[in-house]
Parts: sequence; C-alpha cells; structure tokens
Amino acid sequence: MSVDFEINNSVAILTLNNPKKLNALNTNFVEEIYDHLFDVEKKANVLVIFGTEKAFAAGVDINEIDSLTFEKALIKEFIDYKWERILNVKIPVISGVEKYALGGGFELALASDIIIANENAKFGFPEVNLGLMPGLGGTQLLTRIVGSKKASELIMSGDFINAKEALQLNIVSKILSSSADLKREALNLAKKIAEKSPTSLRLIKEAIQLSQNTGCLQGIKIERNLFRSLFSTSYKEKLTKKFLKK
Repeated sequence: MSVDFEINNSVAILTLNNPKKLNALNTNFVEEIYDHLFDVEKKANVLVIFGTEKAFAAGVDINEIDSLTFEKALIKEFIDYKWERILNVKIPVISGVEKYALGGGFELALASDIIIANENAKFGFPEVNLGLMPGLGGTQLLTRIVGSKKASELIMSGDFINAKEALQLNIVSKILSSSADLKREALNLAKKIAEKSPTSLRLIKEAIQLSQNTGCLQGIKIERNLFRSLFSTSYKEKLTKKFLKK
C-alpha cells in the first residue's frame, strides 16, 4: 500500500507514502487514492493531503509512461475518471506540500482548494523535457490562477519555482519553515474549517469553482441562488439565533 488514510473529528487525512519513488503517480497508486476518496464526503467535512518529507509527489511514474503508445493509452484509457477524483471531491481540500510537487504532483496540489507549503517546496511541469505536456489538468488549472502568459512560461520552459515564487503567484497561500509546522498549520486550518456548516462549505466550494468557468454576472446569479438555498438549513437557523442572542 502506498497511501495512508485516517479520519479524525471530521477531518480526512490522506498521506501519499511511497518515498522510494518520491510518490510518483501511476495507475495503481491513483486507484488507491480513488478508493480512499470514493465517498469521503459522507465521512468528513475537510480533506487534507500530505506527501512525505522527500516529496509531495514527483510527477507521473515515467516507467509506466515509457511503456505506452498513443494507441495503448487511448484503449487503456490512461488518465481516466479516477485521476480526476480529487477535482470532484465536494468538500474543501487542503494540500500540505514539502519538497517536490512536479508534473502530476503539481496538478494534484492545484486541484486542491488551498495549498500550504514548506519553504523547501518546489513546483513545476517538467513534462516538456520528455517531449510531453501536462495531462491531469495542469494547463487549465495553472492558467486560471496565474494567467496565460505566466502559465505558458512555466509549462513551456519546464522550469521550477520555489515556495516564495509560488506565494507571489497566489499558487500557495502560506509558507511554513518546517515539516512539523506545515502539518500543524494544515491540520489546524482543516479543523477550523471542519467546524463550519458542511452545507455552507460545499456550496462555497461549488460557487468558487463555478467562478473559474462562468462569466462574472452569471457566476453572481448562481452564487445568489446558492446563498438563498442555505436559508432553509438547520445550521443557518441555529447560528443566526445564537448570534442574535449575543
């Protein structure tokens, strides 16, 4: 097994744990992730993803790619819906990144809602150096965060950026100085978020994701209807009355 999984107080913690391969993603590894996350929304309010101190995830396993032709990849459906599971998780996702988040590992982090990084973290898409390109959503996810010009530079050059550069580009929300601090911060944030209304969290995430794929006015209309739908929830009733009593 290359994945550790546990749930504590409505916080699901998924740890990629194949340090010998720097958590390089292959079909079997992703199937393990998929199995753990299949119905995680029913068990937890927040998901946190960690790697190891050696790497968050250093891309897709090159050994698997080397054995594939276009025809084999098409027929095998290499990179299918299981690879996209992290994009479809309905609860907030926090990634705590140490060392390398490259290629598919960078895409896994980008699919999260929040990225917290150790100061030793490095991010990049080296696929072009192998005559390839991102295939797990990297061109789409990075462009929506940093804009097409900077995304083009990073993806086409294959260059890496450090944690400070990632913070300046709004890829990372916070930098910590040690592995212990990183895990503590990620888990404290997850616990804080997990205490909020699960309905609100899901609809906030949905609205933010829609903002990346719709026009502003259309997004505002959708947000307004999601906002109104929360009026009928038990959390709204309880929390507003509690506030008014103060």
